[in-house]
Amino acid sequence: MTALRRPLGNRAFRRLIWLLIGAIGWVGLVLLGAALFAQRPARAGFDLALILEAGRRVAGGTSPYLAGAVGQGTQVESLFYSYPPPVAQAASLIAGLPTGLVLVATGVAATLGFAAVVAALARREAPGFPAIDAVLPALALAPFVYPFAIALLFGNVDAWFPLAYGAVLLGGTSGLVERSAGAAGGTTGWRLGGGIAIGLVSLAKLHPAAVLGWLAIRGLADRRRNGPEGATSGRGRVAAAWATLGVALATMAVVSAASVLIWGTGPWAQYLDVLRAGTGADFVSRLNVGPASQLARLSGDSTLALRIAPVVAAGALAASAAAAWFLRPGTLSLAVAATASLVVSPITWFHYPVALLPFAAAAWVQARGTAGAGRTAGLLIGALVVAGLSISEPVAVWLAVALVLAACLPPAESVRA
Repeated sequence: MTALRRPLGNRAFRRLIWLLIGAIGWVGLVLLGAALFAQRPARAGFDLALILEAGRRVAGGTSPYLAGAVGQGTQVESLFYSYPPPVAQAASLIAGLPTGLVLVATGVAATLGFAAVVAALARREAPGFPAIDAVLPALALAPFVYPFAIALLFGNVDAWFPLAYGAVLLGGTSGLVERSAGAAGGTTGWRLGGGIAIGLVSLAKLHPAAVLGWLAIRGLADRRRNGPEGATSGRGRVAAAWATLGVALATMAVVSAASVLIWGTGPWAQYLDVLRAGTGADFVSRLNVGPASQLARLSGDSTLALRIAPVVAAGALAASAAAAWFLRPGTLSLAVAATASLVVSPITWFHYPVALLPFAAAAWVQARGTAGAGRTAGLLIGALVVAGLSISEPVAVWLAVALVLAACLPPAESVRA
């Protein structure tokens, strides 16, 4: 055992190990993606293909939505474009590019975004800790995180969740080191980036907008606890969470206004028709791991899902508000709100929990050098394993989420060894 600890104690050797693990994971994921993409019809990038096809329709001057694609009896797994108009309108700018090229480019960009979040978390939580020693493990393990790998393979918008939710974590909350200095929010850059990112994904996916409510209540809670000077950004003018919220709302307003000014109100009216028609769809599926779907499966009554979906959404929003007000540790509070945001919609695909990735990274960085480091590492390893096993039973991914939330509990001692 001593012989094993000796090389692991060498920083360069540890980095080499992480590089090897990462190479295995990423090469495997790329080969799998290439094999799936080569099939006809392609089984990789199909979600991205729907967006690009809708973009081509917009570029051709027609509606991004296909008439009759959704309605009574439509299954939740059916493939059709159902995002808000700005997604297809933005895609119209790149719709002429090959789907495979866009899939690779967006996957690389989303992964680099996650890496940037991890690096910033390392610098914030452990200033003396080289950011590379946080980024390398995160990137090495990322292809083994089942929800993230699936999001990349599908070309799903969820692949951007680690960047979006992580940017809000950095912009709207304080870390352990910052709290010891009396600060209560992230840097101006991350407040701006977090607001833009969460605003864009909220406009694209809708359910992440639940985090906006968390930001509103969190700003109020920070000012109540710390006073105006202790919970402010930019010369004491506005709470950090509120600054992030303001940028998010402004982003959504600007994008929506541009959509209407350039393409008119027609696509929005058609989108509302799609939402109304969607109320007749069958939401119950083993791949839809949302509470309403799973309770309906257990009861054997598929109509139960639509009836209890509003109750689930209300409960999720209440949990998010309570987390913002009562849970002081920023990482844990926002992690609970992020989890709640995943079940606001009646459809929660099994890869949605990719949103918890930045919170797992934050928990590990915060626990490093404390007495609770081993416990945190064990919980995160368990989450990684359970997420992988959920490929056979998707609903089990919630156990992985629970393990990440447990890891986000602040360490018993925050003084680093």
